[in-house]
Amino acid sequence: ETLHWVVGNEPIALSQLKERYYEPNLLAKALGFSKEALRDVKAFKNVALYPSIELTKPEPGDATLGIKLTNRGGGIGKVVVLINGKEMAADARGERITPDAKSAELSIDIKGHPYFIPGKKNQIEVKAYNAEGYLSSRGVVVDYDAPGTAPSEIPALWAIVAGVSDYSGEAIDLRYAAKDARDIATALKLGGSRLFGSDKVKLLTLTTLPPDKLPTKDNLRQAFKELHAARPWDIMVVYLAGHGVAQGDEYYYLTQEARSADLTDPAVRERVAISSGEMVEWIKQSPSTLQVMLLDTCAAGTFEKKLSEKRDISSDQVRALDRMKDRTGFHVLMGSAADRVSYEATQYEQGLLTYALLEGMKGAALREQEFIDVSKLFSHAVDEVPKLAQNIGGIQSPRIAAPKGTSFDIGQLTAEDRQKIPLAQSKPFLLSPMFLNPGEGFDNLRLTALVRKKLRDDSYASGRGGARRLPVVYVDAEQFTGVLLPSGTYSIAGDKVQATLVLVRDQKRLTDLKVEGDAKDPSALAAQIVEGIMGAVENVK
Repeated sequence: ETLHWVVGNEPIALSQLKERYYEPNLLAKALGFSKEALRDVKAFKNVALYPSIELTKPEPGDATLGIKLTNRGGGIGKVVVLINGKEMAADARGERITPDAKSAELSIDIKGHPYFIPGKKNQIEVKAYNAEGYLSSRGVVVDYDAPGTAPSEIPALWAIVAGVSDYSGEAIDLRYAAKDARDIATALKLGGSRLFGSDKVKLLTLTTLPPDKLPTKDNLRQAFKELHAARPWDIMVVYLAGHGVAQGDEYYYLTQEARSADLTDPAVRERVAISSGEMVEWIKQSPSTLQVMLLDTCAAGTFEKKLSEKRDISSDQVRALDRMKDRTGFHVLMGSAADRVSYEATQYEQGLLTYALLEGMKGAALREQEFIDVSKLFSHAVDEVPKLAQNIGGIQSPRIAAPKGTSFDIGQLTAEDRQKIPLAQSKPFLLSPMFLNPGEGFDNLRLTALVRKKLRDDSYASGRGGARRLPVVYVDAEQFTGVLLPSGTYSIAGDKVQATLVLVRDQKRLTDLKVEGDAKDPSALAAQIVEGIMGAVENVK
């Protein structure tokens, strides 16, 4: 925080250089501990300073903010105006001011702007960039007493909760995202109703579970439009679960229409994904200035059979979410997994960030044992997710991007309320089984593939809240410590198959079982084997 450069008599903080030089995990990359390459950026020399800023505070009865800019050699770049920490104007210069102008004067009409809280002291902040756009000034701030009577009404809680499990393309389907969204919606409704009143909770739930509205791009766009009715003192919470993809400097949330995570085609991007830039513009249409975003997403990384291999969160993703925080004033908590298998390798049949949030709201992170304080909840999740993940290298530590020194309550939960918050119980992991027919020297009935498919199908149904809940969490991987590994051999005599299975944990044989079936119906035999495995698991847990 105190490290800075001095150019002439002008101190420049590190935060002013974020546009070009912010590099998450910089030390790990420099020392070779990260697989991500360092970006190629220009050296910081021959510094082209941003313009100086002088503000003329709006007088009572005159809702005009005066801005005077003086070129100090680096030109006049974009001028950002924020009200109460939320971007009012991404660039207030208009078209008449050229980057090489010696000076410029702007008059910004702020009359009746929806971000102002009437009868209260509000904060207006202005930042100016140099012409190249990589160096910003410190924010220059003035206070403004907005006309009107201070609100006496209780705030409302507005929440958009979305989770996509069933995509248009089966290859990227997820088990838990939709159910996780429902669980978070339940907790938010309980907490919001207790603190603000049930009539003050506006909850919009979009999942791929009936009868919820589907989380398509159009439906999500419409949900954000409903938030236009929020007031500046209201609270906004946005929770998104599913696939999140980093591409360039943008973060994309895949909507239900997506068939794959390939977003190279701009037309496909526009149709099946919401970029962080789009989300910023949608959010800016809502007057709410108390805002929380929770992202429990799974990247489209290549699956590593060795789940313990550490993979860091994408730097592009971190930069995109940090930029969103700067422009909207959002308190952002982002959890991410490097691939689908890592995302779903949890003993709770739940995204680990979601589990940590629900655990916090159930009592582990409540202020005064009842209030859902944003900072306290975020800190709990950051501390707990790495512990829950244990040896899952593809689960990254959550990242917080939040305005400094601010927090607020988004709910209140009594002991009775907390009992209603759904929190899954831990289950043992089951790894991918292997089968062999020694008489033939290979798996001629393809039982390995059939049993794995049956386990995947049953596991997906269980993870999405199906009627039958499995006693294990199936992980489609081959290397993982402390888990159950089934394997076996089989022999064929005429139409009959006899399979012998063993259940192993950490090279220790726990139990064995025999299953008989029909050689003409390997799929039915695979189902019998899965039933046998589940029964054995119940006995050795």
